[in-house]
Amino acid sequence: MDEFNLQTKSVYGTVKVCVIRKEIKNVHLRVYRDLSVKLSVPFAVKDEWVENFLESRKDWIVGKLEVYRSTDGHNNLLELRSGSSTQMLGKDMRIIKVKADKNAVEQDEKKIFVYLKDDKDETSLSRSFGAWWREQAAEIFGEQADLLYNSVFRKYGIQKPEIVIKKMKTLWGSCTKSRNKITLNEYLLKADILCIQYVILHEMTHLLYPNHSASFYNFLTVHMPDWKERKKQLDMEVVQGL
Repeated sequence: MDEFNLQTKSVYGTVKVCVIRKEIKNVHLRVYRDLSVKLSVPFAVKDEWVENFLESRKDWIVGKLEVYRSTDGHNNLLELRSGSSTQMLGKDMRIIKVKADKNAVEQDEKKIFVYLKDDKDETSLSRSFGAWWREQAAEIFGEQADLLYNSVFRKYGIQKPEIVIKKMKTLWGSCTKSRNKITLNEYLLKADILCIQYVILHEMTHLLYPNHSASFYNFLTVHMPDWKERKKQLDMEVVQGL
């Protein structure tokens, strides 16, 4: 793994790019929500080519960094406090801390109320909210997975996959075909339901097509013709808790 410094005239100054050499045929450049930049290239690619390629993609990299920075920080689930906000199912939600006889969490159209016996205990706030959030994610993701399995995948004779919810830094979801398991990022609950459906369909499709082949994308397009628009909305509008 190598690190290249890309000089920009933006507020980011020098951008560090992690270059990973692999047994692949094509290059893959990605900018992540934690503002890290990674470039995967075949082993035979020389440093001079990498430098020229990164220079040619400089404006694109800076544009991506700007998008992620402009949407970060105002809804971070890792630093909860009363009055902070987050997204949930594509809507902005205000988190309100309330002193009460017992710990509980409730929501209405615009607010999430976290009831606490000790309203000064920030650890209790995070623990109560986090448990409630994961319960909501498990319920909603499970419902959508059942709908997609029954309407699309059951007829192909595959077993309904196990749905696992966890925090993931750079992925919305993953598929472990050998264990018939779909793992979904708990922060995906921030997304509109159409985006959630796209991620679940994407990962379930890997049960039929392990790689991102032409057949994989053809299957996606047949069963969700607007998947590209949903993916773009997810990448542009939804902020992870990083």
